[in-house]
Amino acid sequence: MPLAKNFKSIHHKTWEVYFSQCYPNGALKLPELTNILQLTAAEHADLGGVGFDDLSQYDQSWVMNRMRVEIGDLPRFSEEIEVKTWIEELKGFKSTRNFEVSRGGKKLIGISSLWAVFNMKKRRPDALPFDTSYVEQFPEMHATEIGNQRIDLDFEVSEIYHQKVQFSDLDIVNHVNNTKYLEWCINHIQPNLILENKVKAIDLNFIKELSLGDEIIIQMGEFENKIGFKILKGEQICFACVFEVEN
Repeated sequence: MPLAKNFKSIHHKTWEVYFSQCYPNGALKLPELTNILQLTAAEHADLGGVGFDDLSQYDQSWVMNRMRVEIGDLPRFSEEIEVKTWIEELKGFKSTRNFEVSRGGKKLIGISSLWAVFNMKKRRPDALPFDTSYVEQFPEMHATEIGNQRIDLDFEVSEIYHQKVQFSDLDIVNHVNNTKYLEWCINHIQPNLILENKVKAIDLNFIKELSLGDEIIIQMGEFENKIGFKILKGEQICFACVFEVEN
């Protein structure tokens, strides 16, 4: 697909944090952070000729599979931040993409993510239909101490919540956007953990898509210094998330 003249394998994007993106303490909301990452990745993919418009010609789209976020500090209202992103590995239908969020040259947050090419008609992973050998990969360049990983789903559940997927939860791929899963989970943890910046890392696994009208169960459990969530449709686990909390 057409490659933009200003495409670079390491992409930089500057963002300003607006008041509507912030918690009451002025810090950037975690779902807004993941949305900024999503938009930055989309811009990089567009410049590289593998963006939404390019893939949609083949009924394809990129979807999130896993993400790990390691938090030093959160950006705050009116601050300007820079997001740097690059591909660690691109193989078959999967891509490992890293991000660093910085303020004034100081790294605040590191992110490791795993994406897959998704066929929107078949509703399953699909191989890229064109050559991407021009994209430089950086297998030794990591943004996090621990890479994105599969979550151990065998943790004890102490609380259960019921919910239904609403129209506002959907995105352009016609399924629940990844930011929504995180938002649902955050609504069930103590606000002070967010407001006092005690969440130091988050692992997210996107296992099976959810659609409009789906009846879901949100399960929560606490263990060690962690808070875990599982979101189920019937017996099927569709999403899992673990917050690592500072004592």
